Amino acid sequence: MFRRISCVTALIVSGITGFNPKDDFDFPIITSASLTTKSSDHHSMSHDPSMHSGAHDVIIDKNGEDYFECPIYGPFHVGDDDFNATFKYRAKIEGQQILERLRVFTASGELLNAQTNTTKTYKDNALEEATFLVPIHNCLSSKGITLKFEILKKSNREILKEYSATIYPISSPSNNYQYYKNNVYESLPIGFYGDGQGMKAIKETINFTNLGDYLESDYYYRLEVNNKRFNYRSDFPLSYKSLNLRFEDHDNLFPYYIHDANENVVIPLDIIDNKGRLTLKYKTNFYINKRTLEVSNLYHSGFVFSSSFYLPINGKEHFDNKIIYLDFEEFSQSKITVSFPLRFISGKAIVGTAPEGEFYISGGIAND
Repeated sequence: MFRRISCVTALIVSGITGFNPKDDFDFPIITSASLTTKSSDHHSMSHDPSMHSGAHDVIIDKNGEDYFECPIYGPFHVGDDDFNATFKYRAKIEGQQILERLRVFTASGELLNAQTNTTKTYKDNALEEATFLVPIHNCLSSKGITLKFEILKKSNREILKEYSATIYPISSPSNNYQYYKNNVYESLPIGFYGDGQGMKAIKETINFTNLGDYLESDYYYRLEVNNKRFNYRSDFPLSYKSLNLRFEDHDNLFPYYIHDANENVVIPLDIIDNKGRLTLKYKTNFYINKRTLEVSNLYHSGFVFSSSFYLPINGKEHFDNKIIYLDFEEFSQSKITVSFPLRFISGKAIVGTAPEGEFYISGGIAND
């Protein structure tokens, strides 16, 4: 009988150690003389496609076609400082005198600000650069603004080229988990950049709908999180304050693991980002008692290193149908804070009674 128990223990331990399994006005409401706040650099982000989920590659056309590019600017907040924005362009305009202008409008088309650079003689197909102080501090409200960068013919102020985007300040939504469970969230445009062809507004799209309702354990009592997947798409890099699994432990099944003031076990998580397809993983490693499968965040005698979180032996009985919360705090640039309740479903053990184990022993008591 002792030999059979040893065999079962060896199977469990092998699971631990093997880790298997708008536009016609030039007289603004707010004049450029009001632009006295200092420039802020934090609104400009270098456009490196490798750093942004769903980022667009900028390709400079060297064959004389129209071209417009600027770095990523944003995200924005009401009251942010003014900032310098630089635009690069190439246009099929015959050699003539031009003016570069930046105008700011309300969403209803009311002119708020206009700035015009000094006269420039444009040589056909030349790559030029223009910089303006964007009056976001006095202009941006929750109703949003439209920015228009324009190239004008000096003689009659005819607009030869125009590039525009409408932007809004970040607004953190207060939706509950049921909304995110059934809907794909899309933010208002909260930034902009020039992609080589035009000025593009930047949004965030977050899809939590495939997170599911359940959390499971496998044969080796491991609490699995890597099958929890969702999606994020934006030209801004993904960010969040914290991401945790949380459940109450009034039965003190995890005596070696740190608890919060409410007797909750809180397990920090991290994200694997594969081109906007996100998967959860444990942020830290653990230590496991090979005999009892008790888990600790610190080393104790008789514990072994593990990259997985385990339920203690017989813990599945206490955990079956238990609610475990997946907590997002200030997730993404929109700073979404929401908790998803996930019902725990236990998988079969390796060895157990007939309905509970993948393998089970039938018959009487052995006489060895």
